Amino acid sequence: MALASSLSPASALLQNKGSNPLGWSDDQILEKVYITHVHTAERYDLESLFNVVSNIIRRSTAIADSVAVKTGTPVGLIEDKPTLSTFDPPFLKLKHIASQMMNTPHGEHHAHDTAMSILEQLKTYTWDGKAILALAALSLEYGNFWHLVQVPTGDHLGRSLAQMNRVHSIERNRQAVADYNSLVKNLLIAVECISELERLSTKGYDYKDVPALAEAMQEIPVAVYWAIVTTVVCVNHFDFLLGESDDRYEIANFDDKLSSVISKLKANLTRSRKKIGELEDYWRRKKLLQTPTEIVEVLKVLIYHNDVHDPHVFDGLTRQMVSIEVFRKKHVLLFISGLDSIRDEIRLLQSIYDGLQEDPREVKGYRKEDFRILWVPVVDEWSLLHRAEYENLKLEMPWYVAEYFYPLAGIRLIREDLNYKNKPIIPVLNPQGRVVNINAMHMIFVWGIDAFPFRPSDDDVLTQKWNWFWAEMRKVNPRLQDIIKADSFMFIYGGTDAKWVQDFTAAVERIRRHEIIKRADAVIEYYPFGKEDPRIVPRFWIGIESLFANMIQKTHKDPTIEEIKSLLCLKQKQPGWVLLSKGSNVKLLGPGDPMLSTAADFDIWKEKVLEKAGFDVAFKEYYEQKRRAYPQECSHMQLANYPADILHPIYCPESACGRSMEIASVSYKCCHGHPQKAVEVPESGDVMIEKKYTS
Repeated sequence: MALASSLSPASALLQNKGSNPLGWSDDQILEKVYITHVHTAERYDLESLFNVVSNIIRRSTAIADSVAVKTGTPVGLIEDKPTLSTFDPPFLKLKHIASQMMNTPHGEHHAHDTAMSILEQLKTYTWDGKAILALAALSLEYGNFWHLVQVPTGDHLGRSLAQMNRVHSIERNRQAVADYNSLVKNLLIAVECISELERLSTKGYDYKDVPALAEAMQEIPVAVYWAIVTTVVCVNHFDFLLGESDDRYEIANFDDKLSSVISKLKANLTRSRKKIGELEDYWRRKKLLQTPTEIVEVLKVLIYHNDVHDPHVFDGLTRQMVSIEVFRKKHVLLFISGLDSIRDEIRLLQSIYDGLQEDPREVKGYRKEDFRILWVPVVDEWSLLHRAEYENLKLEMPWYVAEYFYPLAGIRLIREDLNYKNKPIIPVLNPQGRVVNINAMHMIFVWGIDAFPFRPSDDDVLTQKWNWFWAEMRKVNPRLQDIIKADSFMFIYGGTDAKWVQDFTAAVERIRRHEIIKRADAVIEYYPFGKEDPRIVPRFWIGIESLFANMIQKTHKDPTIEEIKSLLCLKQKQPGWVLLSKGSNVKLLGPGDPMLSTAADFDIWKEKVLEKAGFDVAFKEYYEQKRRAYPQECSHMQLANYPADILHPIYCPESACGRSMEIASVSYKCCHGHPQKAVEVPESGDVMIEKKYTS
């Protein structure tokens, strides 16, 4: 090395090899050094002291370089680090340490002894404090000397002091000055690294989160030792530069050792800074996610890095990139998934997307037009294959898509706060950016657009909506519970028209055996109500009517009363009624004729089973078309067990009507569709009542 070649060998000084620290392992040094440390963490004003010291060292090395090799940084261009005007350095302590170092006999083992003595004196200081004070002691002598080198001719006192400090001697040893100066620069770098690592360690970061910082803190005692012993060598070697002694250190060995220490410190410092930067960015994003005020800001936090100032998303409808501002003041269904095996989820969301475009436009106080779907693909490392698959999937989506080809900025939030476990999820966020449903995937699979606006409470209401039906069904046929638990599609139907029952049974049987149904992995069961035992039919209806009678008398109406009313009205319809469920989740309830037509026309709409988000969605879509083709007749109910002395208005369940039904005895009937029996209905909504008494 250049340093080694500029100095003659000094092997004579290595007479006591057993005490030469250059031959010791880090573990040996740590064992010796650590016993000198007392954990009182006396910090003093280390920041101000180090700022002053670094100003002295950097300006001094610049002067030294200009003298030795004429390549130093012009002193006037060096920017000093700020210090407090009230800072009061520990002058006497520094002079004592400097004197101790200057009076150390030459030899690595002597340098070690002095270093250990200094560590003992500074035992109550933090590790960086020990290194800074030792460097400060060097700066007193080193700074004074190089300051005198540039004393102007007219400064007589300065010139005299320069002569007393043998400044002129330095001109005879330019190469030695360059080598020495390099070591001092490395010493400053080492202490800077030690100081920053110590500062980071006091910020309260969990070492589990910043493993490089934990590793660095284990290495710092050894690094501090090498900084102090090198400082001793520098101060002790100064007399050789001034021609006071022929003995000298092989400073190239110390420069190599210190360079190795710096390399480790810098590596850990770089990794620590990077991890801490990620942590602080994560905490900032997490705070915004936990206390959100606007949906757009939350989406930025989850998807985009800080350097993306104007984020855009892909609009699947227009095939254009649009500003993320399209989500402002909107509810967002955030579809988060990988790229593999998500065709089922895409079909599911297609049904939701279509449902958001359909009437009614407002449900439960929420407008469908205020809801948006955004796909956020999660890919750890984007390859060409990933990008190709992403482009293919994107073309299948009419909704919005996040387009990026780098690691997601908020991936930790997505995994930890949104609970993404590499399986597709659909968190629902409101316009303020708050998560109102951590994962609506299941309820959307079960209920489709009926789950709108996709709150957990909507799932609860839908789940409980038909509990009354299953409770009465289980009473008359306990074996139905096994079919319900199997979570299969199930048709339950009844009526007085035997031919209709027979035709519907045959149509469903053809559907359940069809190849399309097998390909869709759908299991379809059917249960013609009362076929096995006709006696259960009246028992079932008595139970339903009694339940209805109890509910209608309550001050606070149960929302399930509408479903009970619909079923009771269908009881009177000819030729029958049909209920379609998946497990216990009722998907559809309707009159027999359009239901039979839908089942009989399976060959017309069978492909929709694979295109849509399930058999029930395809069935319901075709059924709604068929239902509109049939004349809309008003409904009526005959309640055999209704208490006639308690009368309440009932409204026609047909969407085209919805007006209050006329009460005749305990029979509710709607005659608004028949002009020959037109009934005057008061604007107040009161019902006309006919009471009949029998003896």
